[in-house]
Amino acid sequence: MTNNVPNESKSVAQFVKEILEKRPFLVDALRLNIVNYSALSRLLYEEIGMGSPEAAKAALLRARESIAKSKGLQEERVIKLLHVTKVRLQDKIAVVTSRGSLNIPYLFAAHLTDSHVYIVDQTEMKGLDRADTEVTSDLVALILTSPKEVETTPGFVAFITQLLASRNINIIEFISCFTNTVIILDSKDALDSFALLQGYFQPSR
Repeated sequence: MTNNVPNESKSVAQFVKEILEKRPFLVDALRLNIVNYSALSRLLYEEIGMGSPEAAKAALLRARESIAKSKGLQEERVIKLLHVTKVRLQDKIAVVTSRGSLNIPYLFAAHLTDSHVYIVDQTEMKGLDRADTEVTSDLVALILTSPKEVETTPGFVAFITQLLASRNINIIEFISCFTNTVIILDSKDALDSFALLQGYFQPSR
């Protein structure tokens, strides 16, 4: 943590709340009650540069309840949505990146300001001119299909990406559009990722 120049228009409580909101891992630790409050309060006091460690601790305890409750409700909504989300695994996937638009069959595509990214079935790439393209093959796609409520449920994407990151699983490409969430992974991570996500899924009723 680094020292900030104090803003006199803000209270210690406001600073503490902002710090917690910017560092979700602190909120998780508070929710699990695995925090040394005195030690954390001293660190917060040093970063804020105003008030006292005691004031920081009092603000920390007050903020913990509201932020933890809010995050708990958010995660509950996400998990309920995962219960009615369908997931499938597709292998033989390639990612094709090109500066110009390509006339190729694709599963998903993202058109960026300076490039075009295509998620394709690599068995259908015959005839592709690779002169001005970058191709990464032998990947897998986790394809999640959710109800339309996914568009208005905060934290859905964050929950999934953090879950995979917690197992040291790297995401090569990620596309989220309407009710589809597509995660491109190295083939070695396919089964672990599928099993990890499946633990949060159950058949729709």
